[in-house]
Parts: sequence; structure tokens; C-alpha cells
Amino acid sequence: MKRLISILILIATLTMTLAACVEAPDPEQGGDVSEEQSETLLLDNIPENLKFNGEDVVILSRSMQGWTQDEVAVPELNSEPVNDAMFNRNIVVGDRLNVNIVSAPIEDPDQFKPITEIERVVKAGGEDYDLVAAACYVALGSTVKGTFLDLTDLEYLDLEQDYWMQGYNDVIAYGESQYTATGMIALSTYRFAFVTMFNKDLFTDKNLPFLYEAVANNEWTLDYQAALTEDFYQDLNGDGKRDEEDLYGHVSCPGLNVDSYWSACDVSLVQKDEDGAYGWVLDTGRLADVVDKVLYLFYDCGGTYLYKEVANNTEQDEIRKMFSDGRAAMATLRLIAVEQPDVRNMEQMYGIVPMPKYDANQAEYGTLMHDQFTVFCIPASAAAEKIEMIGATMEVMASESLRLVKPAYYEIALKRKYMSDPVAWDMLDLTFARVIVDAGVVYGEALGYPHHDLRTIIQGKKNTVASKYGKLGSKITKQLQKLTTKLDKLE
Repeated sequence: MKRLISILILIATLTMTLAACVEAPDPEQGGDVSEEQSETLLLDNIPENLKFNGEDVVILSRSMQGWTQDEVAVPELNSEPVNDAMFNRNIVVGDRLNVNIVSAPIEDPDQFKPITEIERVVKAGGEDYDLVAAACYVALGSTVKGTFLDLTDLEYLDLEQDYWMQGYNDVIAYGESQYTATGMIALSTYRFAFVTMFNKDLFTDKNLPFLYEAVANNEWTLDYQAALTEDFYQDLNGDGKRDEEDLYGHVSCPGLNVDSYWSACDVSLVQKDEDGAYGWVLDTGRLADVVDKVLYLFYDCGGTYLYKEVANNTEQDEIRKMFSDGRAAMATLRLIAVEQPDVRNMEQMYGIVPMPKYDANQAEYGTLMHDQFTVFCIPASAAAEKIEMIGATMEVMASESLRLVKPAYYEIALKRKYMSDPVAWDMLDLTFARVIVDAGVVYGEALGYPHHDLRTIIQGKKNTVASKYGKLGSKITKQLQKLTTKLDKLE
């Protein structure tokens, strides 16, 4: 009976979401999807008669409450569109291939736990797990150890399909090989994108236009945000002290949130050259100018409240709470914040826009996905006789995620349930029109986390870009040489 109910809900979900899918932008491609293209989104190249023997496909993952606990599987239907789309996705995958998806989550906020576990299993030659869903930067750090199989060798896995994130592939594929992949198969590729949220009621109280107007006029820049921020401060409790009980123009954190400015301000760390080799490309002059602007916004404009970075990034909950309580006109957060109960139940209205540009001369907005977004990989010790089945399962999970989960999440949950403002929907599309994957960020573990030095600079309240990054270039170049040597040995 439960299975029958699930299939009936799946039919209802399809009826409701496929029309929305025609208009949904594809962030992996950075543009709108035409009606003709939307038909192809429903297809993959898996043969209809490809069936296995009802075998288990065991997926090791991290289950972080409020972050990734529903990316691989959910326990039951609950009438929530995303939950039910995910539940139905796994049923469809199982029916199409005659496999049984088994979720093996590690319920721990430590991003390294799944990778530590799979490294242990691979070293022992074990076949405990068939797929791994892990934080990107941690998985890539383990890739160079030979932990995962080359995905390009699998017959039924086609990483050129639209449901795989091509921007990620372009950065991560090395030579003829690629060991991790992501796309709509992982909800965190949306959830972990940085945005600016703003309180409409507070803007109205100040007779200020919503930030949509600044975006439309190409004025939404760091300088513009700083100028707005200083106008909002109020000592709400009358104690003469600037504390978290007051009203601020902007709330953020000089830790994780600083990462967003790399892509937002068009500053890159590592890029591939025309031969596919990784190289250090940092423009320290531009970064120094960005730091001046961020330091002014954070410390000098008089209207920003900063929470200290703490273990497991729980300061993000505090930032979100200050904003949802109406004590900040703007907040830098990841998109997942809009799913949380305190934002969903806000008494005041809110909107979202992309992160601000460096200046008006910057051509486009840029969005950084935080490096904890999920990637999928196959353990090097996976049973040889199961590898093609695992690849086919991964492919169908991806294609069915685009067909079922994306419309449920992007069109129904984000746009209709969490945001009632059609202009905010346009801002959402604009945010995902240019998602930037920087090898210097996602390969952070292998390179010594060079992007974290920007956090250190901002926390130090002094522009030391020249001394900090001026010395770093030669070191990272050597680290890149070591990285590519290890990748060469894997091919």
C-alpha cells in the first residue's frame, strides 16, 4: 500500500512540476531552458531493458541536520514537495534498474568522517559501500590518494549530460580522467550558494527602494551595500552598547562568509590553462581593493554586526536568527537559510539578491558555492561485478533528480513556498546564472586552503594582502605541481 501511494503521489508530482520545468533555469548551463530543451531533460541514455538482479547499492554519506540529511534518501513520504520528490526518485531508480538503494549515513557534523571511513574500507580492500556522497573539498583531498575510480571508464555514466554540472566537470576533469561528479543529484549544489537576504519592511521604514532596483540599475556593489548599512543602526535596548540586541544594517561572519567574495568580486585563485594544466592566477591588486571594501563594510561603516566563526559553522544559525528576528536589514547567508523554520515563519517580508559586485564595471554577478557541496564518487575497492550497475544507478539518480527533484525544490519549494515575491524568483535565477567553481577553493585540502588566508586577513582588520598572498604564489605553484604529479599517477 505504501508503494502504491508513493507511485500515485509521483504521478501528481509529475503533473504539477513538469510544466514548471519548462521555465526553470539550468544553473549548470547558466541560461533558460526552452520548451524543446525541457523534453530532453526527461531523458537519459540508459537502455530501457537494462535490469540488474535486485541488488543493493549502498551509498555512504554524511547526514547533517538542516544541511544534507535528505540528499541521498528520506525515510518516508510526508507531503513536503522536496522530501516526496526525493523519496519517489529513489523508487523510480529502483524500478528502472531493478536495484535497491540503501542509504548508509554517518550522522556527524565532521565533514571528514565519511572519507575516513571509505579510506579505511578501500585500504582493506573491502566492498562495504558502492557509492560515496561527500563534501567536495574533502573528497578531492582523498582523490589524490587513489580512493576512487575513474568515472569516465564506466559504460553507463555520461558526464556530458546536462544533469551533471558542466562547470564542475571543466574544473575537476584532469587529462582523460575524473573521479568525482555532481549536479542536481546533490541538493547542496543549490543550497550552499551564497546570497544576500534583505528585510523589506526595514527598507520600507527607511523609505529605501528594495535591493532589486540596485541590481536592475547595475548599482548593487560592495560600496553600495556599505553606504546602506550605516543608515540602519539603532540602539534598541538603550544600553549605549553595540551588541546583538540592537538593529544593524548587515549581519555576517568574518569566517566562512568571507569565501563568498572570491567569486562575487571576480577574483580567482587557480585556473586551467589552454593545455589543461592548473596555474596560480591570483590578481593581488584586485584582491587588495576587495579587502579594503570588505574591511570598510565589516568594521568601519558602523552598521555591521559580526558573529565569530565557531565549530561546525553554527554561527550561521545565529546570523539567520538575527535576520529572522528583524534585527538586521541585510544578511550574508547560504540559500539553505530560506528553508529553516525561523525564516519561513518571519513576521516581516524578505527578499534575496546575489552577492554584491566588486564595482559597476564588473560585467556579471558571480556566485560561489561553498566547498562543502556534495560530490558523488565510486570507491576504488568496489566489487568489479557491480561497477557497471553502480555507474548506471548514479546516472539514473542524476537524471531523475533533474526530472523530479529540481522542479520540486527550485520551482515549488524555493519559489512558491519559501518566497512569495516573483522578483525574488528572478533574482534566484540571476544568482544561478553564473556559478563559479575555483580549483583553488575546492582543492583546498591539497593546497593548504589558500582561500582561508582571506578570512585571516579580514579577521585581522588590516589589509595585508600584499604580504600574505605575495609570498603564497610560489608555494601554491609547488603544491599544484605535487597535485598534478599525483593525478598523473592515477591515470
